[in-house]
Amino acid sequence: MSGLGGAGGAGGAGGAGGAGGAGGAGGAGGAGGVYDQGAGAIPCDGPLFAQALIGHRDGIVGSWRVPEELTLNFDLQRFQPLDDYRQLWRWEPWVRATAIDFELLSNLRFSIEPGANPGEQHAQLWHRSPTGGVNDLKLVSLSRPDQSVFKAQAEWLDFYSDLREDRMAEILCQLGPQHAFWGMLIYLHPGRTPKTIELLDTAVRFAIFAEIRFKHALAAPRAIEYSSQMQPMIQTPGHGSMPSGHSTQAFIVAVVLCALFNQKFGTLFYQQAMRQAYRVAVNRTVAGVHFPVDSIAGHVLGTALGEYFVARCTRNLPSVPASPPPPPAVQHDPARYMRPNGNFTPRAFLGHVLTATDNPDFDYHEPLSPDDVTNYAQLHKIANPTTVPGMFPFLQWDPPVVVDGSNILSWLWNQAESEWNGNGLANTKF
Repeated sequence: MSGLGGAGGAGGAGGAGGAGGAGGAGGAGGAGGVYDQGAGAIPCDGPLFAQALIGHRDGIVGSWRVPEELTLNFDLQRFQPLDDYRQLWRWEPWVRATAIDFELLSNLRFSIEPGANPGEQHAQLWHRSPTGGVNDLKLVSLSRPDQSVFKAQAEWLDFYSDLREDRMAEILCQLGPQHAFWGMLIYLHPGRTPKTIELLDTAVRFAIFAEIRFKHALAAPRAIEYSSQMQPMIQTPGHGSMPSGHSTQAFIVAVVLCALFNQKFGTLFYQQAMRQAYRVAVNRTVAGVHFPVDSIAGHVLGTALGEYFVARCTRNLPSVPASPPPPPAVQHDPARYMRPNGNFTPRAFLGHVLTATDNPDFDYHEPLSPDDVTNYAQLHKIANPTTVPGMFPFLQWDPPVVVDGSNILSWLWNQAESEWNGNGLANTKF
């Protein structure tokens, strides 16, 4: 949203959801105001326009009257109790974005935690508990692989470079906001679904803030720093390699969209969303700027952030979304359409356990929860699911925990959801 889009730039990944993109939605809001001469397509500089308004007022204002005689009472809901989340509808998109970002970030804490072995360290993101201190909740943890792992991974980049010609257009277009790619799965348009776009851009900005903090902490060198034969096809971004920002942002969007439409493993939409996130992530390896382990770490981070974001957005909403007015044409089976009720699963990428001989490629089916273990076993026809976690010693998860909700975030989620569940029509009926 406007200037904050720059933050997206910092994400390298890209202008990623480009806060700027929502600004697109905002741009619409930018019917910019009445005083934006550009909106009226009239070229006019600031001082000249101000002088015109001064002279114009002199011609129409008339003699002074008390405000009660002239003020239009078009809004009778002013001066409500402080911090009334309903007031969000009043603000420009960039103002709303700033308030929402503050709401998300002010509830986070970042730390470096010692591991079980001497010299072992983990970068840890926490949710600040309302009671504080020892009650803070683990959100996601990442540790850095040894340098030998990254050197071994260089061979993957050479292998994937063969795909550059085929994927050049995708890679270049994914340098910026990726609304067009997600718009292939659902009908996204700034005029029709502005709140959905705003919700997705909020999630992407959240991912950017988190990923950049992890990138700084892990300070993993980029692929080009290991070999002059990498020869990336695009400019290597000016921040650390791990975690991949594109992977983080793509998977947070996939998780949020699947939650918004109540899509779970096994549905076609879920498969498409996860395949798209995977392809966006792998394209960065094809381009020569990310190792597969960067995408694995981004998968862990994006999935954890996505579940956390959904939990905070929906915790304060009714457990089952309200059905639209008659006829009750609900998109999905109401019995399955249940909120996560504030639950999310803390996750960890244990890069320090990897060795050069492991050298894993990125597989978006890799398990990040007990349900994923079952699904992975089913997908790969593994008779004993208990053997699956041992295949991914660098992935870990804790039992689900419950996070407190946010009325500010719930307002935005409810607005976005109403664009899809039929409730949006209720506001157009007279």
